[in-house]
Amino acid sequence: MQIRVDERVARCLALMRTPEMQPLVEFLKSRRQETLERLGEATGEEMKSRLQGRNLELKEFLEMVDQAETLIAKTRR
Repeated sequence: MQIRVDERVARCLALMRTPEMQPLVEFLKSRRQETLERLGEATGEEMKSRLQGRNLELKEFLEMVDQAETLIAKTRR
């Protein structure tokens, strides 16, 4: 799923790649890993659904951070 963002948001995502923001990015990556581990252990369908949703949100956000420069370029077209 491709999420569209405007230039201001894309620039904020690019700021997430600065050294000052790396602790937050690492925290979000660890939260995603924890979520995946919990998903593997989950038994109830409702809990699995919640964890899948959380995982997807974290995954998409981290991907947007990684692709921030490309997103900025796309907003200029």
